Amino acid sequence: MPSATINGAEIAWQQMGEGPDLVLVHGLATNRAFWYGGVASGLRDRFRVTLFDLPGHGYSAMPPRGYSAAALGHGIVELMDQAGIERAALVGHSFGGACALEAAVAAPRRFSHLGLLDTRVNRLQPEMRLHDVTELSAFEREVAARSSEAFGYDWESETQVGLRFLEAAARLRAAGTVNDARDEFTPFGEGRGAQRAAQQWLRLLDGTDAPDEFNLPGASREAIAALPMPVLLMYAQHSRCEISGRQLAQLLPQARYVGVANAGHFFPVSQARRVIDELTAFLEPQRAVA
Repeated sequence: MPSATINGAEIAWQQMGEGPDLVLVHGLATNRAFWYGGVASGLRDRFRVTLFDLPGHGYSAMPPRGYSAAALGHGIVELMDQAGIERAALVGHSFGGACALEAAVAAPRRFSHLGLLDTRVNRLQPEMRLHDVTELSAFEREVAARSSEAFGYDWESETQVGLRFLEAAARLRAAGTVNDARDEFTPFGEGRGAQRAAQQWLRLLDGTDAPDEFNLPGASREAIAALPMPVLLMYAQHSRCEISGRQLAQLLPQARYVGVANAGHFFPVSQARRVIDELTAFLEPQRAVA
C-alpha cells in the first residue's frame, strides 16, 4: 500500500473490496481493526472500503499536535486525495464520527453520504457527565471505583467523562490491573495487545496536545445545518452521546435517526449485522448510480 500522510504525519491505511468508495473512521483509543471482523467484512462485497489509523493510533505516527476533529476532518480529505478517491460515502464511530462531520463540512462535494454512529459533537454537547445516562455498565462501575481509589479521580465533578474513562482504563491496565467486568467491547481489556494499546494511549495523552484538542468545539451549528448530503444517525439508546444525536436530528431534517436498542456505545462491534444492514440500505442509492 502506498504511503499517505494526514497533516504531515504518516498514516497506516488499507483498502478492501470493489465498488463505490466508502471511508470508515474509528474512534479514540481503537484503530482500523475496530471495523475488520464485522462491518468492513460485511460491506467489502458492495464497496471499496478504505480504513486507516488516526494519528497516534494503531500503526500511524504520533505527531505532537493536530488532534482536533476539525484538523482530522481536513486530514480525511487529504488522505482521499492521496488515495485517488474523488468522492466517497463517509462513516465514523464516536470521535471518528466527529472527524467525519468536520470533513463533510469542509468539503461537502467530496461526500455522497454521511453516517454518524454514536458520535458526540462538541459544539452541541460541550460536556459529558457520568450520570448523563441512568445506569452505568458493570465495566464503568468497576473502572470508576478502582480509579477513584488508585488515582483519586472525582467522577461526580468530571465534565469529560468519556475521555476520562478511556484514560482511567488505560492507567489501570498499564499498572497491571485487570478488571473483572466486561462490556460488549472493553477498551484495553482483552487480547495480547491490550497492554501495548494502553501504553500507546497514555503516551498520546501525556506527550501531545491531544487532550486539549479533543475537546475543541468544531463546526458551528449553522455549518452543520447546511450539510447537503443524506445523513444516517445511529445512536445506542441511553448512550451519553444521544444528546448530540437528538440535536443533530433537529439540525438536519434530511437525516434518518436510528435508535439501537439493547446496545452500548460500541454497538458497531456488538451489533455489526445491524450496522451492516442499516448502512447497506442507506448507501444502496449510491451503489445503484455508481
